[in-house]
Amino acid sequence: MSDSRLDIGVAQYQQRRDGILAALESYRQWLEKYTDDAPEQNLRLYDLSESLKRDKLMLAFVAEFSRGKSELINALFFSDFKQRLLPSDVGRTTMCPTELFFDADSDPYLRLLPIETRLRDDTISSLKRKPIEWSTVKLDPSDVTQVSKALSALADVKRISIEDAQALGLFNADDAQRSTDGKVEVPSWRYAMINFPHPLLKSGLAILDTPGLNALGAEPELTMNTIPSAHGVLFLLATDTGVTRSDLEIWENSVRHHANHHVAILNKVDMLWDDLKSEDEIAAGIKKQIAQTAHELNLRENQVLALSAQKALVGKIRGDKALIARSGIAALESLLVDDIIPARQAILYKSVCGEIQTMANQSRQGVAMQLDGVQQDIEQLNSFSGKNREIVTGLRDKLIKEKSAYDGTTMNFKVTRNVIQEQGRVLLNQLSEDVLEQMLVAGRAELEDRWTTPGLVRGMEDLFAKIALRFHDVEASSIRIVELLDAAYLRFHQEHGFPLLNPPQLNMEICRQKLGVLLHQVEQFGRDPANLMLEKRFMVKKFYLSLVAEAQGMFVLARTEVDAWLRRSLDPVVMRIREHKKLLETRIENIKQVHANLDNLQARTIALKSQQTGLALQQQSINMIVQQLNDIGVCAASSA
Repeated sequence: MSDSRLDIGVAQYQQRRDGILAALESYRQWLEKYTDDAPEQNLRLYDLSESLKRDKLMLAFVAEFSRGKSELINALFFSDFKQRLLPSDVGRTTMCPTELFFDADSDPYLRLLPIETRLRDDTISSLKRKPIEWSTVKLDPSDVTQVSKALSALADVKRISIEDAQALGLFNADDAQRSTDGKVEVPSWRYAMINFPHPLLKSGLAILDTPGLNALGAEPELTMNTIPSAHGVLFLLATDTGVTRSDLEIWENSVRHHANHHVAILNKVDMLWDDLKSEDEIAAGIKKQIAQTAHELNLRENQVLALSAQKALVGKIRGDKALIARSGIAALESLLVDDIIPARQAILYKSVCGEIQTMANQSRQGVAMQLDGVQQDIEQLNSFSGKNREIVTGLRDKLIKEKSAYDGTTMNFKVTRNVIQEQGRVLLNQLSEDVLEQMLVAGRAELEDRWTTPGLVRGMEDLFAKIALRFHDVEASSIRIVELLDAAYLRFHQEHGFPLLNPPQLNMEICRQKLGVLLHQVEQFGRDPANLMLEKRFMVKKFYLSLVAEAQGMFVLARTEVDAWLRRSLDPVVMRIREHKKLLETRIENIKQVHANLDNLQARTIALKSQQTGLALQQQSINMIVQQLNDIGVCAASSA
């Protein structure tokens, strides 16, 4: 693999992700070694570890047909193969959405979803879980020719009758007018997945290559889920034409409102390389086109780049540094490394590493409390020298009384905890699949006979209003749980010296934002004159099914957020209660042994100092883990 900035940036992304995984595993081993019972923490750490291992940095390439998306993917990621990996010749380019990634649990493969699956109500996401529905070709990474030949299937098309094209929702009036035999050309495949052990894909990169306007419109799931879930979207245009009407339609409907990071690429800039013009004149023309494109797409000029994917690929294959430099590919690689990858790293740290750091800090505080308790015991034992049994008895009784009071507080907390857990179950039930299904029933009944665009808009607006109200009710119910936790935290703080913890507030803003994006898409669909004037029963139904799938995913996300919030709220105080109880029991046992044999003070002191040494090692170990997490956080913050 070459050492381009993109290669290095993705490798660093993997290193930091692996660093979080290593810190997570160190903390899990620490818990296993030094704690008797931490099932909640171990379960959560396992969940976090699995989510990290599955994490992908998704880049989506979006454009009208024949803008050079596949060629740019070849230039950016696959030039080491010294030939085109994805088909991108004239008349032979990818005809279906294509996802490239690496899955270590499976051998390399190409999976192709037949276009006929569009006749069913299954979404692409649901079909991804059914390998039997796909045509699968094994790939041999050591044989580039075999891989290239297998991937040429991405360009496959078939001729079918106009009636069949209409049934598939792929009827195009312009194609029908050009037909001489009553048949039209459609893609052979609905979707493609490529599992390939390329170094960048193994580092966690994933790529989505989308076809043009027709395919995006035909698969609403792409614009509602796949593209919005990408961490960066590269929107390709032709340098010589700038922003065309169809380009603008894709931009407004599929990109602008649905992704965090947009980069507009004016591809095929080599078409402006004119031997009859000076370099300054060529540069001025390119600069003018960049400014015009930025204005039309409402972007900053530094979000618009001009390059030649074809010249970049040729330059990399030939090792022609001058051609690579002139192609402009380096500017795109730098933008990906400087903006998109660091932004994903910051999200990763905030969502995963921050949670591990909180747990580790709680463990560190627990060890510090134990060390403080042992030090107090050592000082007490030293003060017993020459004193009578009555004094030791008084100290023992005082500790037992303190333990009894603590047990009373914990018993009260158990009642509070049971109430909180019950209310938590009520919150989760409010976001169950059954609840959403009940909401869907009425709207589906209204649409069943007509499947009209106005009916879809009314039905989805009503559904989203109900979902928004449900999110509001869940947040309102969570306030009672926070009040119970506040009271419990305060009692432990006042009566037993616990740090005053502040329970986190439940915030479902992410879910509301996703709901807003979906509502915006519904409104756009409803405003499109083509969807109002033409018979769109097929597309209305497809759009509705995609919306339902997104609503289901949103409910799953909301349940996950609530479940994680409940754990973050309860786990810290549960862990602290467990550690404090263990500390009190140890101190009482020490005093009891001294009380039974005052002559054994020295032996008990030696035992306590040994315990102190062991706790110091625990503390040193947990301090290193916390520092490791802090260092990862500093790196993430500095690169974001």
